[in-house]
Parts: sequence; structure tokens; C-alpha cells
Amino acid sequence: MLRRFASTHTRVLFNHCQHQVLRPQQITTTTTTTHAQRLFSSNSPANIDKEIETITDLATTAKDEMEYAEESRNSVYYNEDKMTAHEAVDELTSAYNDLLGRISDADKKVIEGRIGMRIKEIQSAYEIMSLSDLED
Repeated sequence: MLRRFASTHTRVLFNHCQHQVLRPQQITTTTTTTHAQRLFSSNSPANIDKEIETITDLATTAKDEMEYAEESRNSVYYNEDKMTAHEAVDELTSAYNDLLGRISDADKKVIEGRIGMRIKEIQSAYEIMSLSDLED
């Protein structure tokens, strides 16, 4: 278990398992962020366009993951591929809803017109894929 200690003079990382103190030059920084943290805090048109581009990339990834899952149907890889597709669709939905939650109603209509239908199509396709599993 790692714990961070911060001071104005030095930052160290204490490793409970090995009981050693690492100096800043020994620390390899890794940052874990959620999609919402990666999105910009400003709602300027340029930032909204960048977020739409990110959401479009997530949509492409989600669609690809669903296709991989469909291709692996009836194989040992299907459940894992379907879980990966589910995670991709969830990340897409979360990013889209986060964006819609932070913008004005007028901007929402524009965003929904640009990418809303594609998001809904991907969500519907995932639901159909899940329902077909229940029928099998």
C-alpha cells in the first residue's frame, strides 16, 4: 500500500510493504483519471468541439468493441469481449451525459443534433446484443 505525503519542501512516497521512503527523483508518477476529469472545465466552443471529438472517438471504440464481441459469439472469448464492450458503452454514455450536464439548453440541442443519434444507436445496439443473449 502506498501513501503520499506532501510538504512544501519535499514530497515523498512511503511504501508500507517495504517500509522505505522514496525521494522525488525515485518516484515514477502515474496518474489515474476518469473521463470526466479529462474533460475541460471551460465550456468555450473550442473545448466543446474537443469534447465532441473525444466522445466521437469513444463511440468508435464502443462500436468496435461490440463488433469484436459479436464476432466472438459462441466462443470462449465472448463473455470477456462483451464485458469490454459494456465498459466502452458505459464510458461513452458517461462522457456524453457529463457534457450535456454542463452546457446550456441551447448547446444541448446542437450537441444532440451532432452526435446524439449516434450515441443512441450504439446504446440500442448494445441492448439488442444483450437481449439476444437472453434468448440463446
